[in-house]
Amino acid sequence: MTMRGLLLSATRRSSGKTMIAMGLCRALRNRGINLAPFKKGPDYIDPMWIGIAADRPCVNLDFNSMTEQEIEGKFACHCRDRDIALVEGTMGLFDGVSASGSDSNAALARQLGLPVILVVDCKGITRGIAPLLIGYRAFDPELDLIGVILNNVSGPRHESKLRSAIRDHTDLSVIGAVPHQAEMIIDERHIGLLTSVEDQGAAQKVERIASIVESVLDIDLLTDLLERYRIDLVPQDYREQLPCVEGLRLGIARDRAFSFYYCDDIEMMEKAGMGVHYFSPLEDGGLPEVDALFIGGGFPELHAERLGCNQSMLESIVGFCSSGRPVYAECGGLMYLARSLDWQGHRYRMAGYFPFDVRMNERPIGRGYVELVPTGSHLWHRSPEFAGYQSSPVVRAHEFHHSSIEVIEGDIDYAWEMVRGHGIDGEHDGFVRQGVLAGFSHLRNTRGYPWIEHFTRYIAQSHA
Repeated sequence: MTMRGLLLSATRRSSGKTMIAMGLCRALRNRGINLAPFKKGPDYIDPMWIGIAADRPCVNLDFNSMTEQEIEGKFACHCRDRDIALVEGTMGLFDGVSASGSDSNAALARQLGLPVILVVDCKGITRGIAPLLIGYRAFDPELDLIGVILNNVSGPRHESKLRSAIRDHTDLSVIGAVPHQAEMIIDERHIGLLTSVEDQGAAQKVERIASIVESVLDIDLLTDLLERYRIDLVPQDYREQLPCVEGLRLGIARDRAFSFYYCDDIEMMEKAGMGVHYFSPLEDGGLPEVDALFIGGGFPELHAERLGCNQSMLESIVGFCSSGRPVYAECGGLMYLARSLDWQGHRYRMAGYFPFDVRMNERPIGRGYVELVPTGSHLWHRSPEFAGYQSSPVVRAHEFHHSSIEVIEGDIDYAWEMVRGHGIDGEHDGFVRQGVLAGFSHLRNTRGYPWIEHFTRYIAQSHA
C-alpha cells in the first residue's frame, strides 16, 4: 500500500512551522483531501490546533517512549484509508536530544520514508538562504528534502530575492512565501501556545490562518510533488492486550483548565469497553456517576479562582477520592488535588485531598524526558499480573511543570523512583493515597509501558 505524505520541519524552533502546518492541514481538507495528521514528540498543545485544522485527532509519534517498530505501526494504523499523511516536526530538522541525531525530525522522515518540506524564517536573510539550503541538503544526502516554504517575508522585493537565490543555486521547489502578519501568530504563555480549548475563537482563527496559507502557497505544486515521492505503508499487527472493562465508567476532566490528553490513549480505553464520560471541574456542580477518574494536565493556575469557588465540585472530588475508588491525576490534576495553589502572589483554595500546597514558579521546575521505576507502593502493580514490572526496564515519560510541592504534612507513599528528571523532589514522583495516584510525569500508552492496560485492569479489580 502506498500513499502521499510529508514531514513539515524547520531550520530551528519558533520559525512559524505550527501555524503553517495548521493552515496547510485546513487547506488540504478544504480540497476534499482526507488527511492523517501527526506530531513528532510528546507535545499536547500543537496537536490540539492541528487536529482542529485537519478535522481529525492528531497522533503523537515520540522516539523517547516508542520503539521504531511501534512508531511505524502507529503511523500505518492511523494512515489507513487516508489520502495524505502530514507530520509536523519539532524544533529544527536535525535537532534532538541525541547527539547522533537518532531522534531528530530527519531520522523520523527517513524511517517513515517521508519527503521533507522545510519552513525557513526569512527575517533578515536574502541571498544567504542558498548556502543555508545547500548545507541542509549536503548534511544528510539520504534525506528527501524536496521543497521549502518561505516564512516572515517582508514584501514582494524580499520574496523575489529569496526565490532568485534558491532558483539559481538549488533545485528545491519553493512551495510559497508567507508574509509577516499578526494573524499568523497564536498567543503564547509560560508553557507554550495558548491551547485551542481556551481560545473561544479557535475554529475561526484556524480558518483565517488557512485562508492566508491557501492564498500564498501553491497547493497544486505540493500535491504533485508528493505524488512523485509516494511512501510505502507496511500493515502491522498493532493490537494491544486489554482487559475487558465493559460496563465500567471513567470520568475524565476536560475543560479550559484540564485538556492534556493523548487522543489515542483515550481511544484505547474505549476499545477496552470503558465508558468515557467528560466533566468540567470549572462548570459542573459535581461528578457524573462513574467508577474511576482521570484528571489530566492543563493550566489550573489560570483558572484557580473559579476552581476554588466551585465548592460542590471540590466536595464531590474529595468524596470520590476518599471512597478508595481509582483516580489517576497528572500534573495539573495533581495540583487540583492539593490544599492550595500559590500563583502570582495569590493563594487559591484547591480540593484539599492531599495534605500539601503547590507553588507556581517563574522558571520550570521539571522539563523534558523522565525515566521512572515503579515502587512497591504503586497502586497498579500490586497484583500478581504486574509482578514483572517491579524489575522491568525504566518507564519513559515526560514532564513540563513550573509548579513545586510545599509543606507536606504526614507521610505519603510514592509510586515512582526517578532515574532521570525532577518529578516531585528529584528522587520521587507520584503521590499514592487510598486509590489515588497523582504525579507530575505524563504517561503515554506504549508497548514498553502499556499504562492504559494497567490502569483499566486496576479499575476492574477495584470494582470486582
